[in-house]
Formats: sequence, C-alpha cells, structure tokens
Amino acid sequence: MNEPISCEIKLERTLIQDGPKFLSHKLIVAEQVAYLKPTISAMLFCFVYIVVGFFLISLASYILLHSQKMDLAIFVGGFGIAIFTFGVSLMQPFLKRASFDKNSQLFDNKRDRKVKLEHIISLQINNKMVVRKQALSYYCYELNMLTKHGRRINILNHNNFEQLNSDAGALAAFLQVPLSDYRRKIIL
Repeated sequence: MNEPISCEIKLERTLIQDGPKFLSHKLIVAEQVAYLKPTISAMLFCFVYIVVGFFLISLASYILLHSQKMDLAIFVGGFGIAIFTFGVSLMQPFLKRASFDKNSQLFDNKRDRKVKLEHIISLQINNKMVVRKQALSYYCYELNMLTKHGRRINILNHNNFEQLNSDAGALAAFLQVPLSDYRRKIIL
C-alpha cells in the first residue's frame, strides 16, 4: 500500500533566509571540475577581523609587559580574542569548497550528502529581500539545484545578480541541465 503522496512544492521559495550584500563566490569551470571559489573581497572582509583581533592581542601583551595594568590588558586581550575568533569563524564557510566533479561523478559541498551528477535535473535562480532592523534592506539571489529525488540544495547565495546569472549559465552548460529563473518582483 505504498501509494504516492502528492504535495505542492513551491520552487520560488528561497532556501536560505539571509545572504551576503557582496559577491562572495565565483564559479570556476575546468575541464572535468566546476567549483566555487571565494572572491578576494570576501576573504579580505574576514581577514580584517583577524588582523584587528591579532593587533588587540598584541596590544594587550604590550600593555601587560610595559605598564603592568592587568585589568586593561585582560580587557583589551579578551576583546582581541573575541574579534579574532569572529574573523576565523566568518572565514570557515568560505574555505569549504563546493565542487561538481565529472571524474567522480559527484557534487560535494561539505555540508549536505554528496549527489551524483546524473541525479541533478535542473538549476534554479530565486531572489529574496534581506531585511535588516538597523540597516538598509537589499536584494539577494540564490542558485539552487534540484535532484530527481526531490531535493533542493543551495549552491550560491549573494547579491550580485549579473555574476550569479553568468555562473548559473556556465554551470548549467557544464552539467547539461536546464536553468530556471524563479525571480519575482519584491515590493518593499
């Protein structure tokens, strides 16, 4: 009695609520592998926090050695450690490389289960409005893939539509699958 269950899947719905307000990744297509590479601006954004944190830790060491103000050194050092740790945690997602490998016939993004390339049936582009309470709202775009088993997996998520559209077209050609545009007009 395994009757199929019918349900409506809204493909225009985004998978991720948030998204960066800068170009975070670009697609690199080689002969047998397509992968996402973080942009220099994304890495520099994270690196600034690491450098500032390291500077504050160094400053705390200097204060402790030269002025013997233990409370100020602990405060500055603790603040530096927090900022340094924040920068490292920001960088972690950028260092995990998502790839489509024709040699192994697998997609691997280091988060979800691996997907056989033959199971990818299409790519889709969605848009969303990221609303901030204390800042300006902005548009963001997603590139998702759909599998023949009904899974949708996010591949890219940033606010540069021209680059995302270019990367989506190149990836669709690499995988030889259709690309669907589910962007909708969003009113603020």
